[in-house]
Amino acid sequence: MGEQNVRAIARRLTLPSALLVLGAALALSGCAAPVDPSETRESLSEVTEDPAPPEADELYDAELHPEPVVDPVDCDPYLVVTARGTGEPSQGQLLSPVARTISQARPGDVETLDLDYPADTDVKEGGTIGVRTLVDVLNVQAEACPDQRFVLLGYSQGALVVGDALAAPDDRMVGPTVGTVGEDALDRVLAIVLYGDPRFVGDEEYNVGSFDPATDGLLPRPDDALDAFGDRLRDYCVAGDFICQSSLDFDEEPHVEYYSNGMQGDGAAFAITRLDGVGLERDDDPEPRPSPSPSSRTGD
Repeated sequence: MGEQNVRAIARRLTLPSALLVLGAALALSGCAAPVDPSETRESLSEVTEDPAPPEADELYDAELHPEPVVDPVDCDPYLVVTARGTGEPSQGQLLSPVARTISQARPGDVETLDLDYPADTDVKEGGTIGVRTLVDVLNVQAEACPDQRFVLLGYSQGALVVGDALAAPDDRMVGPTVGTVGEDALDRVLAIVLYGDPRFVGDEEYNVGSFDPATDGLLPRPDDALDAFGDRLRDYCVAGDFICQSSLDFDEEPHVEYYSNGMQGDGAAFAITRLDGVGLERDDDPEPRPSPSPSSRTGD
């Protein structure tokens, strides 16, 4: 399925009204319309209790449409994939400094890819497109580039997309029909860094931040859904972030606090440490490069 076809399909997709409010809630501060938390919770309850499949479930069904929706990119040693939050531009997003820091730690060795998905308020439809796209990116790259390894970064709706792409289809909120990441590709995922995750589960050991461990996100994933990635995953959440903490006191400021609280650097440092642990066997670079030190905010 070519890029033009994918975009044409995306333009035809429509979102069930129950997810419109969540989309607004996931937008960045300054761009989001005011949202009533009680209405948000009510609409989310309707979605989870009676989840009518979106049009994208069929349009991106991996059995009906097995041809990948992406083409391979360069076979640099590392591929860093960013999945932006709702309404964020491809450039200047929360994840841009994280990806840039990782790239600077491995000059010439890193290819960065911003996931091509709508990232708009059509969360159920667009998220399905995002999951299929990420699944295909990882599988296509694993086949085309036998030595390439992956770092996955997600913020807000992008965190939902990354987590659901890695989870088993039965554990997903979006994209149960879009296929799965192959074992070889999964083994090559070195690091996963999420911020403001709607599917946050408060008591997971890989969580980092000032969150209340007794409080989950708006759409918590099933327990243990990402346990296979526990040592490779950091899920950042701050107190008061109503996306990852289901706060009844709607305040967008905590959800964008990640831009300024040091967690971008912490996430990059974690990913680089994971790269350091694997290392690159290169004759022209025998000395390991230093990694930035995590700030005291991580709690690690």
